[in-house]
Amino acid sequence: MSKLHRAGSVGAASLMLCALMPGIAGAAASSAAGPTAISALGGFLTHPVVTTLLLMIGIVGIGLELLFWTSGLLGTAGVLGFGLYFLGNYLAGGVGSLDIGLFVLGVILLLLELIIPSFGILGIAGTISLFSGVILAAESPQAAALSLAIAFVIGLVLLLLIVKKFPQRGIWNRLILKEELTSEQGFVSSSFKLHLIGQTGTSLTPLRPSGTALFGEDRIDVVTEGGFITAGKSVRVVHVEGSRVVVHEEKDEHPAQID
Repeated sequence: MSKLHRAGSVGAASLMLCALMPGIAGAAASSAAGPTAISALGGFLTHPVVTTLLLMIGIVGIGLELLFWTSGLLGTAGVLGFGLYFLGNYLAGGVGSLDIGLFVLGVILLLLELIIPSFGILGIAGTISLFSGVILAAESPQAAALSLAIAFVIGLVLLLLIVKKFPQRGIWNRLILKEELTSEQGFVSSSFKLHLIGQTGTSLTPLRPSGTALFGEDRIDVVTEGGFITAGKSVRVVHVEGSRVVVHEEKDEHPAQID
């Protein structure tokens, strides 16, 4: 599944959740038992313990999605955690359009970080926007900031433990070349090329003036002193300059005598 598809899944869940908030509250208020039920649900979702738990789920879910690319599953769970937090405050009458806008903007910026790597700029901006929406949405910004701080610390610890437990599954492994280039595969480090001076090998490719030559069992990238040497010719290393191996063609010093 592509990064764009994963990001789209999480973004769609975020936008759908925010769009459904007014409908949920309106549907509950339209029934006789609506005000009581809606007040109970709002009171439950805005309880400090529940609020902290929802924020922790949001932080861990989105954090794991950014670190492990889980096809949008954990990212959607994180959005749902934040969405329930906003729903509770919306039912309690503390959420405005600005708060929801900051939350949605934060999610979008975090998703863009997945699609367009920006060296963390979009991720930081998204985190600030998302957290600002969380604090401003609460009836008591101070209490929300405290819950957010607790959730952030616990979530960070959980993320570190998960990363330590599954280090081979993180996105960093996709950015690192894992293939080991060994001498058995014919790769030779430049620090081991000084011994080639004076050795004779065979050009495997035409040297125009650069190409590849075989010395023993080692394939070495070489360059001539400016001339052209065809493949299959005997060449000798005249000097080595760092990773630059300079060769010239070995001429037959004893040409056949013509009777």
